[in-house]
Amino acid sequence: MSDQTTCACPKCTCDVKDNAVERDGELYCCQACATGHADGSKDCGHNCSCGE
Repeated sequence: MSDQTTCACPKCTCDVKDNAVERDGELYCCQACATGHADGSKDCGHNCSCGE
């Protein structure tokens, strides 16, 4: 696992934990961030609006 500590989603400031979602070698705090909010979500469920 890499030493990345924050979500790779550009506007997300969440820390990534052991349950991070890995995609293309980068870590994301949730599936919505990992897919670039392709589902239309506006946030990651962690009190930030990274999908806007």
